[in-house]
Amino acid sequence: MGRPSAGIYALFLVVVLAIQAGLLLGKGVLLLDQHEGDALHLIQIIMRMSQGEWPHLDFTTPIGILAFAPVSWFASMGYGVGHAIIYGTLLVALGFLPALWWIGISRLRILPALLFGGFVVVLITALVYGGADQVSSISMYYNRWAWAAGFVIVTLVMVPPDRNSSVLDGLVLGVALSFLVLAKITFFVAFLPGVVIALVLRRQFRTMLVTAIVGAGVFSLMTLIAGPEFWSAYVHDLQVVAQSGIRPMPGAPFLALLVGPSFVAANIVLLMSIVLLRQAGQGTEGVILLIFAPAFVYVTWQNWGNDPKWLFLLALLLLSLRPERHVNNSLGWDVGRAMTTTALVAVALILPSLYNLTLANLHHARMSRAGFFQLFPNKANNDIEMDAGRMYAPARREGFTLSDPAIAARVKAAVKKKPDMLFGQPLKSCRLEMGLVSVLHQMARDLDSLPETAGKTVFVADTFSNLWLFGSTVPLPGGAPWYYGGDAGMSRADFILVPLCPVTPRARSLVLKRIAEQEGVLNLREVTRNDLFILLRRLPD
Repeated sequence: MGRPSAGIYALFLVVVLAIQAGLLLGKGVLLLDQHEGDALHLIQIIMRMSQGEWPHLDFTTPIGILAFAPVSWFASMGYGVGHAIIYGTLLVALGFLPALWWIGISRLRILPALLFGGFVVVLITALVYGGADQVSSISMYYNRWAWAAGFVIVTLVMVPPDRNSSVLDGLVLGVALSFLVLAKITFFVAFLPGVVIALVLRRQFRTMLVTAIVGAGVFSLMTLIAGPEFWSAYVHDLQVVAQSGIRPMPGAPFLALLVGPSFVAANIVLLMSIVLLRQAGQGTEGVILLIFAPAFVYVTWQNWGNDPKWLFLLALLLLSLRPERHVNNSLGWDVGRAMTTTALVAVALILPSLYNLTLANLHHARMSRAGFFQLFPNKANNDIEMDAGRMYAPARREGFTLSDPAIAARVKAAVKKKPDMLFGQPLKSCRLEMGLVSVLHQMARDLDSLPETAGKTVFVADTFSNLWLFGSTVPLPGGAPWYYGGDAGMSRADFILVPLCPVTPRARSLVLKRIAEQEGVLNLREVTRNDLFILLRRLPD
């Protein structure tokens, strides 16, 4: 099977993107029925950026600027946040098309090329992170964008081209790696060793040089635009997250991704693929895949949901690297057929996620707006709606005291968790599990009833500090749209709000511990309290 026609393949990619665009834009509004906290995280950042603020310099986030810039660009032109999110996503997909086209016509057979190009476009634009739950969500969209860049990078260095392509390969690699640095740097760290080793093993030093030049150019351009302090601030934000005790791992433990029952079949398929490549006489490709294997596992572990999207990439690689001639291994197997079978097994293992991603935007297009309400009913951003059952039906889990002293003592000894303390007073154990938006609306309304809070900054002792989206307070300079730890602007805030039922109790615990440690520095006085929060004001030194 030969290479795809350049013109037909380009048309195919454009058609796939056009279909996704039609499904996303046809409803005229963005409907979300899961992960509203992640949506608020994105909205807060793009609204701050659309007002001229910079990630890392003006607020704390470990996610790179290119994860938000395409969306904030449209928001700055006056589009509502719903359309800005859709347009930004489509812009990123459009930017990937030249790389997908080049990889398809230079090194892939027709079927793998169609699957590769079509899936990467879907991966970028799908309104779901993956998994098997059929929902509409923009949660972790930047992970999907990073996976798309990873597909481009790994395929480019794993599959040999059929023509002299060192300059174009270097351009694509340089742009893709730079995108990872400025969007999700953990992907860059994971994939870079495999890229370097692959280029060295193939003696593609010219490609390596072009890649380095492109990377240096992007670094210089960012330094020129944002200043050298941008990079130090970026590194600082990454250090804060690395040292955070709030979210040491976003899913299963790392060991579970190696030998756990949910992942052992995938890892066996990966190891089998390495063996089959070597048996097919493609030892270099086998070594490169062996180097990438830890990167696949690490990136899967590092991202919430632990969705091993690399399984589909592995299937495409096996189909693309099947030997042209008939080859038998020592067991008498036809290696080409064994590679095809292994590719099919890899697809079967990741099929629920593939199915979910592929049909996500069709699911969104068919969703009824009944039961959905505007997130910002009194603002211009009226093109994003959320499920009312999740928005306005608060649900929380509270601790209670056991009546049997002996059992209570045993539980206390086993748990070894002290209650949160504020000025020496214990706070009740509680966690908000649903209805975040309604709670934020009510908190903002309660703050607005206090004239002294208007135009002031509020630090929230929880994961989210976004009350300014719903009321008359203002963004906190240096604040964290998603709190991972550290100061994150707390010492400069006019008010500190301590929720009685936080989304992330661990975040509240860390903030209260920091308040206790700085009792002599932070001069705080309680302003008010109600059934939702305790409000503290920072008095002048």
